[in-house]
Amino acid sequence: MKHSILNAIGLSLVLTGAVLGASAQIATAAETSEKTVIPATTEGLWQAIDSKSAELKKTIDKGDLAEVHHHAFAIRDLVAALPGKSSALSPESLVKVKSGVKFVATLAERLDASGDAKDATGTKRNFEQLATVLTSLRANYPMEK
Repeated sequence: MKHSILNAIGLSLVLTGAVLGASAQIATAAETSEKTVIPATTEGLWQAIDSKSAELKKTIDKGDLAEVHHHAFAIRDLVAALPGKSSALSPESLVKVKSGVKFVATLAERLDASGDAKDATGTKRNFEQLATVLTSLRANYPMEK
């Protein structure tokens, strides 16, 4: 009987953890990409990335660091959609793009952290790195310049 009770408690804890984890993922997705519309083409993606980058720069320039994460995560989501819409790229270029997607995700996290910390210098530095990575990524899409 003791074994059955322990199994029931263990199962209950596992299920509770799964529900809480799923709820956290849903909340995170809703907070970060609720308003991010993913265009159907790479050209549309780059236009949206450029627009969000300009909004992010304005937000940083105004010192509205609490809002940085909205733009950073939208850019992350847009960039993450690039590989799936890049069938015309060479395998080498696609590898570069996928690598860049990971770095953009890292930079979005850094922008969020520096914005939350009200670290204007760090946020500007992270934005500059993001701009450099986006320029590097764009080099793989000669038609979308």
